[in-house]
Amino acid sequence: MRFFVNVVVLMFVAVMFASAQPGRMGDRRPFERIEHLKKVRLIEMLDMNEEQSVRFFARLNEHETLKRDLMREKSEILDKIERLVRNRADDNEYEKFFPDILRINSRIADADQKFFEGLSDLLSAEQRGKYLLFERQFERELREALRDVQRRRNRMGE
Repeated sequence: MRFFVNVVVLMFVAVMFASAQPGRMGDRRPFERIEHLKKVRLIEMLDMNEEQSVRFFARLNEHETLKRDLMREKSEILDKIERLVRNRADDNEYEKFFPDILRINSRIADADQKFFEGLSDLLSAEQRGKYLLFERQFERELREALRDVQRRRNRMGE
């Protein structure tokens, strides 16, 4: 089963890279494909029925939208800090942004906790445990697939 999953992920990543064309770096389709694959894998791993899937992904999408907004806010502050670093700003200028970063990090952690705790009426304890493990496993497999694609490209270029 693990071999099959690795082959599917590898093929998916290879197709993603093969279909990439110059000038289309802003094309969101590869990321949408990864998100679609992620959702399919989540349904399989959590062994959800149709009703559970619909309710789970409604909550997950809402949670991810909130996290995306918070990460965008954090990124904007980090951009400001980056400009301060480039301009060799005074310490006082940095200090005013640190509480904002900590506040956003706290809001992200609170959102994650609230989301996870809210799953208890939808998923069993085992399913919630599998959900916690899923992200790490999926990212690991994706990184491995990307490395394999890069190795193949390097071999072809030699």
